[in-house]
Amino acid sequence: MKNTAIILAVLTLALLAVAYITGGLDLVAEGLLTAGVTASRALLLIFAAFLVIGQLQALITSDMIKMWMQKYSGSRGIAISSVAGGLFPGGPYIFYPFLAGFKDKGIPFYLLFSFVSGKQIYDFTRFPLEISLITPWIAIMRNILTFPVPFIMGLISRRFFPRGVTGASWEEGEQ
Repeated sequence: MKNTAIILAVLTLALLAVAYITGGLDLVAEGLLTAGVTASRALLLIFAAFLVIGQLQALITSDMIKMWMQKYSGSRGIAISSVAGGLFPGGPYIFYPFLAGFKDKGIPFYLLFSFVSGKQIYDFTRFPLEISLITPWIAIMRNILTFPVPFIMGLISRRFFPRGVTGASWEEGEQ
């Protein structure tokens, strides 16, 4: 977290300097106002998302996850995790904290990896936008061609990292 904060602080100062040099205090004020409006719009969504995540983590116990893991282990679990990732609403600020909570309950790495892969590749909420911006044919073909990718990635991670990723840390901000 410390490195990220430093990088963002330096980037912010650099952009403020460029805005001041090119447009003076008026441009700096305009940028700050735009940032405030954007933050106020996102704040309610982020707060609601964290409430949903907290409730889901409280409702879904470790025992339930263990039961599901026995029932849906292996490739069936990978397939379900991949599709669930694609169906999960929201951006990374919603699903990464969601996954961090379930990681603590003992979900295997390959299922978490399948979930993230499914979210990034499928993201079914993006489909209507793709159809409206490009032809439906291309949107459908993209979904058909990329459909097996999260499943394959889950199988590969299960094969090569059966106990998770060693040497990597789940701690926030550690490099």
